[in-house]
Amino acid sequence: MKKYAVINLKTDPDLKELAAKTADRLGISISAVLNNELRRFAAEQSVVFDMPEAPNAETSGHLSASKKRIDADDYHKFANNKKSLIFLADALK
Repeated sequence: MKKYAVINLKTDPDLKELAAKTADRLGISISAVLNNELRRFAAEQSVVFDMPEAPNAETSGHLSASKKRIDADDYHKFANNKKSLIFLADALK
């Protein structure tokens, strides 16, 4: 049985160099950093990206249209979850 598994990772060369210098300055390896992040990812079952993702043109259009409807108070409101599910079931018929 192998003690370690190998993961091949594609990344920006400048990022790799910066990370290697930072890890070296801290006295740890990049493998230790990545293993820590993998453990955190597995434990928390979530990932956080520092840079927000920008929606594409189509999604941006939908978001803009939705915001206009919300601002105009033109959307469905439900007293509870059950009523919202009934509405959705009827809409899908």
